[in-house]
Amino acid sequence: MALMLVGCGTSVPEIQDIGDSAAGQQLVQAIVTNITCEVQDGINRIYKHRHSTFLDSWGVQIMLNLTIEEKGSVSPSLNYFPTTMFVLGANGSVSSDATRTDKLNSYYTVKELLRLGPCGPTDRAHGTLLRADDLKLTEWLFDNVTASDTGEVRYGADLKGPFGQNVISHEVKFEVVLSGDITPGWLLKYVSINPTVPFLSARRDKTHDLIITLGPTDPSGTAPSPAAANAALASDIGVAVGNNVRSLRAQ
Repeated sequence: MALMLVGCGTSVPEIQDIGDSAAGQQLVQAIVTNITCEVQDGINRIYKHRHSTFLDSWGVQIMLNLTIEEKGSVSPSLNYFPTTMFVLGANGSVSSDATRTDKLNSYYTVKELLRLGPCGPTDRAHGTLLRADDLKLTEWLFDNVTASDTGEVRYGADLKGPFGQNVISHEVKFEVVLSGDITPGWLLKYVSINPTVPFLSARRDKTHDLIITLGPTDPSGTAPSPAAANAALASDIGVAVGNNVRSLRAQ
């Protein structure tokens, strides 16, 4: 356990919590498969009982951010008490911090997703975090289609502006923090070693952030419009800033 704590933060973190590189590949594949199925199922359920919506000429941008941060520290301390009236204390600390950020982006038009159809019952990689059975995208899509049907939101209108009004965004974030410490101590005649503070400590902060942006395509019908691309970029920048702020607060 001590060796594990000492090594934390001194090398590039593994993307998986346990296992070898093959386990990491399986994890990434499971996450990507589940996210793609989430988008496919959401779009196909919208069109299950209707032939047309404002989404007909739209596309879907999928942005996945996987951030793993590991921190480790060694903090030895010592108390020296040669007499009952005098105590000399000393302590030190060495810490390390390593962060890994992986990004994966993909793009589908709504027409492509309809051609792919919904995922089969065995396609989903069931599990926790971004492998969850329901990331609530379908629910959000139905909310927006209903708002458009009632005229409360004019997604079909040619609205132009700096914030890309004709854009729908769905963000899901999971954060898991694993931490631990160990403090071996010795009590000698005149010296006590590591009497209170943790001697070895480690922390692994894993953040899975998914941004799904739906917006009109460009005139070619195969790429996102400037408004949709800008909205996705703004969300991605927001995620990066938020992760940096959270990391600084944790220090």
